[in-house]
Amino acid sequence: SRAQLLLTHSSALPQLPMSEGLQTLAIDHTDTWADHRDTAPNVALDGANLAYVIYTSGSTGMPKGVAVAHGPLVA
Repeated sequence: SRAQLLLTHSSALPQLPMSEGLQTLAIDHTDTWADHRDTAPNVALDGANLAYVIYTSGSTGMPKGVAVAHGPLVA
């Protein structure tokens, strides 16, 4: 998925495989949030933009990413 940021819980960090370029943020560490802006980023979005990727095993047993855009979520 080429994710750049992984939100997780600090207890899960030791179990996660890390990859180069992936930043992690343990959301249970509330003091970490003090360094971040409390306003929404200035990013233009429309219904075709990716909202999330869900991984399924599919019929082959191999993980498969299914991309879901913002548009279908509104319907």
